[in-house]
Formats: sequence, C-alpha cells, structure tokens
Amino acid sequence: MILQAALDEFLAKRTTKVADNIHWLIWLLENPKSPLHLHGACKLKGHDYIHVILDRGQAIEDEAFVIGFTMGNDDRTCIWEKKLFKFIAHWLYPKNDRFTKKHLEIYDRGWEYGQSKLQHFQRIGEFDWNSIDNSLLLKNVKKQFYLI
Repeated sequence: MILQAALDEFLAKRTTKVADNIHWLIWLLENPKSPLHLHGACKLKGHDYIHVILDRGQAIEDEAFVIGFTMGNDDRTCIWEKKLFKFIAHWLYPKNDRFTKKHLEIYDRGWEYGQSKLQHFQRIGEFDWNSIDNSLLLKNVKKQFYLI
C-alpha cells in the first residue's frame, strides 16, 4: 500500500478530529502554534501521518500511544513535561478525551518507543510531511523512520 492510500483510509474513518473541534485545553498543550505547547507537539496533518506510519487507529488508546511517541521522540522533552501532560490528560481533559490509567500505560509505551528511536531521528512532530512523496510504499516510509 502506498502512503497516500494508507492516509486516505485512515482519514476516511472520520473519527479524526478537525481543527475546529479540538478542545481549547488540548489545543493549548498539543498544538505547536500554542504559546504553551509541550515538546513533541505537532500539526494535525503530521499527527495523522504519524498515526499511519505507526499503524495506529483513531481510538483513544491509539491517541495515547501516538502522543507518547511524539513527546518521547523529542529530545527536549523533560520528565516534568511528561508528568504534567499525564496529569492534565487524566484529570483535566474533556471527558471523552480523558486518559484512564490504562491509557496512561499505553502513553508510556509510546513514550518509550519514541525514545528508542532518538538515535535514528528526533522530533518527528516537527517533520515536514510535504517533503515525503505520498506515492512511496508505506513500508519504505516506515524504513526511513526505522520503524521496521
């Protein structure tokens, strides 16, 4: 499967968030345009690509893993940022987006996986996805990021 087809399939499920529907607190922490964003924040388009190359769906468990991965893959992310995010995601996020203890464990697994890739690439949240040829095979894109 090519990257564009995988992205189209991901977006066709339509449970992805559109920018207008993102709660202000989530925007504040996770959007790179926010003055208070945490390290690992990425644009919505990049976030969708990361879901695709990590073979993650759109459930909250997948969201937890992807956010953990992007934060863990940013060499500037401090432990206090990780703890702050987990606290806010568990206690303050809107009810439908709130992370349970199980989701926080999945977030930690994503964090660890992101950290494990630091020697190959860093700051995937800042990657320019326009530089990737969408007609490439998905497996070749994953190889570029040392994901297979």
